[in-house]
Amino acid sequence: MNNLEGNLVDKYCANCIKSCLVPLMGAMLILGLFAVESAAQTGIVSGEIRDADTGETLPGATAYLHETHLGTTSDIDGRFIIRRVNPGTHTLEIRYMGYVSRLIDLVVESGESTEIRVRLVPQVIIGEDITVQAFQRGQSRALTRQRQSTNIRTIISAEQIDRFADQTVGGALQRISGMGHGGEANIRGVGQGMSRVTVDGQRMGSTGSDRSVDLQTISADMVQELDVIKVITPDMSADALSGVINISTRRPIGGERSMNVRTGAGFFPRYLDETGPAYRLSFSYGDSPADTYSFGLNASYQREPRAQESVGYSWRSRNLGSEFGIVDVLNNLESVYEFGNRDRYGAGGQFTFQPTSRSTYHVQGMFNYQERRTNTHAMVVDIAFNDYTTPTQTGPTQSEGGGSIGHRTRFDNRDVYQFTFQAGGRHLFDSFDVEYKAGWGHGRSYLDRYAMNWSNGRPGIDFILDIEDRWYPQIDIAPHSPRRAYPNNEQIALTSFLDHTTGVHIDNEVTLSFDVDRPYRFGKIRFGGAALLAFQDGYEQYFDMDWDSREGPGGFAQMPNSTWRVLDREGLAYEIQYLMDADRFMRAYRNRYPMLIKNVNRFGESESTFYKSNENVFAWYGMGQADLGRFRLLGGLRIEHTASSYEAREALFSDGGTYLGSRTVDASNDYTILFPNAQVIFRLSDFTNLRLAYSRSIGRPTFNQLSPYRVFNYNSREIRYGNPALKPMVSDNLDVMVEHYFMNVGQISLGLFYKQLDNFVFSRRTRIGEEGFQEFDDLPRGDGPDRFIGWNRTTFFNGEDAAVYGIEASWQQSLTFLPWILRNLGIYLNYTYTYSEADIGRRNDEQESVLVRLQDQRPHVVNAGLDYNQGRFSMQVSQQWSTPYVASYANERDWVPTIQLRERVYPDIFTDGASDLSMTVRYRISDNFRIWADGSNLLNHRSVDYRYNQDFYPTNMTLRGREVTMGLNYSF
Repeated sequence: MNNLEGNLVDKYCANCIKSCLVPLMGAMLILGLFAVESAAQTGIVSGEIRDADTGETLPGATAYLHETHLGTTSDIDGRFIIRRVNPGTHTLEIRYMGYVSRLIDLVVESGESTEIRVRLVPQVIIGEDITVQAFQRGQSRALTRQRQSTNIRTIISAEQIDRFADQTVGGALQRISGMGHGGEANIRGVGQGMSRVTVDGQRMGSTGSDRSVDLQTISADMVQELDVIKVITPDMSADALSGVINISTRRPIGGERSMNVRTGAGFFPRYLDETGPAYRLSFSYGDSPADTYSFGLNASYQREPRAQESVGYSWRSRNLGSEFGIVDVLNNLESVYEFGNRDRYGAGGQFTFQPTSRSTYHVQGMFNYQERRTNTHAMVVDIAFNDYTTPTQTGPTQSEGGGSIGHRTRFDNRDVYQFTFQAGGRHLFDSFDVEYKAGWGHGRSYLDRYAMNWSNGRPGIDFILDIEDRWYPQIDIAPHSPRRAYPNNEQIALTSFLDHTTGVHIDNEVTLSFDVDRPYRFGKIRFGGAALLAFQDGYEQYFDMDWDSREGPGGFAQMPNSTWRVLDREGLAYEIQYLMDADRFMRAYRNRYPMLIKNVNRFGESESTFYKSNENVFAWYGMGQADLGRFRLLGGLRIEHTASSYEAREALFSDGGTYLGSRTVDASNDYTILFPNAQVIFRLSDFTNLRLAYSRSIGRPTFNQLSPYRVFNYNSREIRYGNPALKPMVSDNLDVMVEHYFMNVGQISLGLFYKQLDNFVFSRRTRIGEEGFQEFDDLPRGDGPDRFIGWNRTTFFNGEDAAVYGIEASWQQSLTFLPWILRNLGIYLNYTYTYSEADIGRRNDEQESVLVRLQDQRPHVVNAGLDYNQGRFSMQVSQQWSTPYVASYANERDWVPTIQLRERVYPDIFTDGASDLSMTVRYRISDNFRIWADGSNLLNHRSVDYRYNQDFYPTNMTLRGREVTMGLNYSF
């Protein structure tokens, strides 16, 4: 089917949907209106549920009328309403995890509403100094909402997050089952840009062209709950291939005034001189001055030092003749020291107005800003692959070649802005509920990068090497080398003075939605509509500038510690001789800018990064829920129509490689997809659920993949272009989970999941055949398709399919059943196993398809925490561990002679498993004051990358160092 036919089909489907939906929605609305009359013959029971000690509302509490099928759960404000209650005397039971249940006798009259206010008493667990404290209250609310939800989800409270040493939302998410796959929003290893991120239900704007949201910008101090939804329902937007992450910000709970202030400082002991200390300050205030309104305010500031040192290796295979044959040789080695600071600023607020018990209006918003400053300094040893004469020596040769020793410096400035705003209302009528929302999400990121490279000139350097320990190769200058000493500052030439890169990405997303709930005797019907209007644009610009002079790195202002020995290793390859001062360099650059010679060709390469897009999504849905004894059945359908337009640039390079200019190109695409959904919850007991779910979701390709950019390079005979006709990835999801909740606040669960992904997106480089290049009608310079026969082309394709499946298990509980002081222990444990198979076009020698795992998907992830609580003292020790995973795919097959020479393989890059031991300690010195201390990476774990085989082809080893922070917390 061609594009024109596809568009006609999409338009036909859209018209059919519109013609079907209008009568359907009208019929459902009439059904709701007819029910008003029948409701007059029955009564209504409504009320509010709060904590008897603190006055906090209890969302998710169960309200159930005995001897009927009627029941409900309280909302975020602790309110509930039960309709269609027959007149007479009834017994109402109120249950909430961690609290004593209550039975209330009440009389319901025809056509009347009976309102009650319920106060639940925290459950006291027999044992010394063990009660439902602040931690248990917060986690009780989270687990109760999780148990009552129709979705399969995991919710953790601010109190639980505080027990980890994570400062940001991105770090805290790694502790949740199904997460921990390296990306901040990478659920079940499907991909970082494949989940949707919301704040208090409002969609966030992306901060990268891969649709990802930078969750390291949001302080964990701003959060009240983190909610990872792994199975969506028809009333949720379908672009959540892996799931949804909802960040609930701090807000007033109950009618009491509350305030929380947190201060602290810390440091990286090894890197303190370069990074300086860490700071942490947060403030939250909430109040309900009257029964009709409440408000909350939050603010946060963090300065987080970041530093790491690493050694990078590059290996190649070389044929050294009959004496040695094909062997592996070290191509280059790079020692790197990277350090800097991340300054985070956050502010948020909510205002809720409740003029009556049945009407609520809200306005809420959040702002986050992060300023990242990173300095990178590297010693680069290029060993000259072609000059190897034995497996451990280069030279002597008669050529003017030879290796080199150089220095690389880079300064990165990246600013990230995030805004969300939402306003809406909810109204509870006798026979139906209506909710409507309008919101805006904005994401923006700026990049300003400066990179410099120095290297010794001619003559080159010959080396002798010892690679018996491939993770710690020894490199020395050979006695026969033309240059026999480490080159000094004057001998290092300025090979490329400055590579200046600037970039920006902006995403604005406007959302509108309305939802109608119509309850009936055995459940409810829900329907509604939504619209998403999204506008994105971005680019990166490259400015390569050469300076007509010679000046080594030592000529620039240096930091007080002007050298650094990476990983404390000995030898010339591991000692960085120069640590330039970033601020002084920036001033020098601005002064010298008029003298710099600009590289126009390098600027032309950046034209392919320019993009603009407009994506409009319109959706309707209908769903029903039936409660039949111990069964809860949910089913429905969502229909989404997406209309998109894109704008990019076509860049042209001459036969000599000169940039000739660019022009604007555009494209559009639209499609309609149906999303069926079916879920079953079987209540094995009051606190045990068996869940089965089928859902469909999508993941849209990234903006880079959809951008219609084109690059024609007549010098390299290569064409690179985007593909705006890419289809979204569609995932059919199956989930099974059994979960049990403990009354003393805890849960244990085991789940299985399976995802069948269609239209998997991947990049491929192919040679243009005898048919010529037929992709575009408007080829440059008036050339025909035959002009490009034999050229290479690189673009994006939809793959056949991919499968992802795995297991999730979690256990969280206070171990009060143990004897003696062991009863004060608690455990937090989860394990995730994932496996995937994807076809990205790989073939072996027999031209058989070779399936691969998805990138960044860790097969095994474990989070374990053991806490101890005794009176005013609490502490937790946590360990995060994972196994190796594919970090990046190899573009083509290569030899691995150290292992075998039978055939070439795809030498993918792997990252070894992560391991992080952290500890948190808390001590309450009074009712309002508490001191705290956090420590992370206590074992000083080193992360490792390797190519194909860890023993023979290491590519990188990184050390990040230990971090310690401590401070004071005030609350009332």
